[in-house]
This record gives sequence, structure tokens and C-alpha cells, in this order.
Amino acid sequence: MKLQPLSFSTFLFLCSIGLQSCNPPTTRAQQSTTSSIFADSTFSYNETNTTAQQTRLEIPQLKDTNWFIQYNHYALEYDTAQRHSIWVAYVFHDDYNQKNVSRTDAWAFCPIIPKEYQSLSSKSQTFPGYDRGHLIASEDRVFSELANKETFYFSNMSPQLGWFNQQIWKNLETAVRKWAKDCDTLYVVTGGAINSGIEVIGKLENRNNVTIPKYYFKALVKRKGDTFDGIAFWLENKRYENSKITHEYSMTIRELEELTGINFFPNLKYVISTKPELENVVETTRDTKKWKL
Repeated sequence: MKLQPLSFSTFLFLCSIGLQSCNPPTTRAQQSTTSSIFADSTFSYNETNTTAQQTRLEIPQLKDTNWFIQYNHYALEYDTAQRHSIWVAYVFHDDYNQKNVSRTDAWAFCPIIPKEYQSLSSKSQTFPGYDRGHLIASEDRVFSELANKETFYFSNMSPQLGWFNQQIWKNLETAVRKWAKDCDTLYVVTGGAINSGIEVIGKLENRNNVTIPKYYFKALVKRKGDTFDGIAFWLENKRYENSKITHEYSMTIRELEELTGINFFPNLKYVISTKPELENVVETTRDTKKWKL
């Protein structure tokens, strides 16, 4: 089953209100405007959207075979066959760092994906033997009730072992929020690795055959003025003897690209016209001093 193509008029409308140019670089003020515009609308795309791919720094390179979905305050690429997101992408800046509401626990179906392609069949269902692990954390979106509720869509859920989800993954999420306070903007892409060729734990047959990832990742770029730094993390969905997150689990973004088959942050090359090499530099450099844990 496929989504119906957007009409040309709808496409122009979405492009006109929802997407900002990366050249010149997007400012926090521009991003704040974007988030407020998205406050009462949910947009979806059923095919590779060239405008989004070329203008949103946090969006990886899209694939024609998956669904690209833009919610109000984050985006994702979804694989209907695996009932699981390929990645979830979002930004942090001052507006998003505010804590105005508490966790809503508003478990819900994604309003766009047909129920037969979602990982769970009812709002009360859980993953037997696993947590309903967030990809974008609930705590990452506590500046508004709407934003927090969106983090409870099943499209943002992944079967994570309880100890993994509640310990080392949670500690990495905490580190991400700390880094977000130390820059102008933090760009984050996260997910469970379900790409072809990567090992997975298996599928939950009694939960719409959702794939259980064996590995989880985060790719991050932080910006201070015209300075950009990148890093990535790769964790196995297992019990760790020590829940502390260290740089033992970090790598360059380019190394993560090789593992996942995802082209992260392709728009870096366009951000500063005089620095077309920026993408390569950021993605092949890992300066752990700039990512203190």
C-alpha cells in the first residue's frame, strides 16, 4: 500500500512554509519560526523530497523505497516492511531546551502510517520481553505538550532490552541534551540499525513482525557560529556491565555511514559556500575533547 502523491499546490504550500535554506546557514531564529509554523500541522511525503533533502541540515539522504514523514518537531524515514524507522532526525537549540511540560505517556499510532504497517496493533500493547524504546527521547521534547505527545507515536518506538533502554541508552540521551546546551544548534540523527547486511536480533511475530535491532546509533553535528563538529555512537542492544557512556562507543560519522549505509548530513557541503569540503572534514573528524562525557 502506498501513500497518494501530493498535489502540486500542496507541495508548493509545504515548501513555502516548512523548509529553510541552508545557504546562508540556518539561524536559531529561523528554526524557531519553523517550529511554530509546524505547531498545528503534520506533513508527510511518500517519495524522496528533493527540497527537504537539500535544505534541512539534519535530514540524511532519502531513499525512494521508504516513506519520509515530517511531524511537527522531528522527521523520520520509515520502512513499512520492517515496521520500523530507518532513522529519526531532529534539532536542538535554545527554544527546544526549555522544560515546560512533563512526560505525557500519550502512546499512539502514527496518524499517517496505516495500522497494518505499524509496530503495534493497539495503544495498550507492548513489546514482549522488550521496552517500547524511544528513538527521539520524550525528554528531548518537553518544551510543549504537543511536541512531547509526538514522541509517543509508535513510529518512534523500537524494541529495546529494558536494561539497555533504561541505562546506557538513557545515559547517552542525557549526554545529548547536555551537548545541546553548549552550542548554537545541535543536529541529531538516531535509530536502530535495520539496513540490509546488518545483523538484527530477529522479529516479533506477535507484534506485526517488527524488526528487533541488534545495534543502535546516533550521529551528531553541533554548530557554534560557523564552526561545525561531528561525532557518532554505536551501541549493541544488550545488557552492559557498566552503564556509563564513554567514547569507547564513539566513532566518526563516516564510520557510522559505512556500518548503516545511511548518508548522514549531506547538506553540510552547502552550508558555507566557501567551504565545500565541510561535510568531509566534519564526518571524518572525531575530537572527543569537544564532546565531553
